Amino acid sequence: MYKKRTYILSFLPGTDRFVSEELKEKYPDVEILSHNSQSITFSFGTLEIETFRNLYSPIYIESEGKKLNLFRRSWKKKSVSAGLNPSLAYILCTVADLREEDILLDPFCGASTIPITALKYFNVKRVLCSDISGSCIEKSQKNFDSAKISKEKYKLFKSDVGKTKLNKQNVDKVVTNLPFGIRASNHERNTKAYYDFEKLLKKVLRKKGLVVVLTQEKVLLRKVFNKEKWLVKSLSRINEGGLQPEIFKISRR
Repeated sequence: MYKKRTYILSFLPGTDRFVSEELKEKYPDVEILSHNSQSITFSFGTLEIETFRNLYSPIYIESEGKKLNLFRRSWKKKSVSAGLNPSLAYILCTVADLREEDILLDPFCGASTIPITALKYFNVKRVLCSDISGSCIEKSQKNFDSAKISKEKYKLFKSDVGKTKLNKQNVDKVVTNLPFGIRASNHERNTKAYYDFEKLLKKVLRKKGLVVVLTQEKVLLRKVFNKEKWLVKSLSRINEGGLQPEIFKISRR
């Protein structure tokens, strides 16, 4: 019998459930040795550590003195302030249960980490992505070009969420990193943006569509997405850089 090798996966606190699910899905024969809020130790054959680059939800993997960065994406040439960790973007897309036939919207796209993740790793049909910042749109375009994604697969445009002109109810999934108000905005601006976001969803989201968001404005989110029209469920609290945003899943009632 061959000797198994021990590996340690590190991840953002609050994402252990998603990391564990991805690991078991892609490597069903792993033997979990220990599991805590920030890492999973497991044994699995004698594979080279590079083999595990197909794990996109953890941030690092270590084995026998070697450490591999798993959240770095070769296509991500540009970033924005308070931008989303690519591993967390992958988790948000996983929560949204993306399918190949889905049209996805991200109206706060930043450098388009979520839209590119959805296209490259989930092969969605098309993405619509916008941001109020011209700089974000420029950086997004550089990342799309770096990822070698056909322009037929995405529509990238500059727009305030309250002025976004998408009238047809043909969006299947919305996945986005909402402004928190601490690093990138303030609570007053967020209040308007969140109400505008909710109005946009009422216009463009299919009746059975799904919304997945990350935000620290938890009270505001629940106020805007009231119980009469929306079902709001908190799935996990993430500890990232001293902040504790939550992943929310939202659907129509």
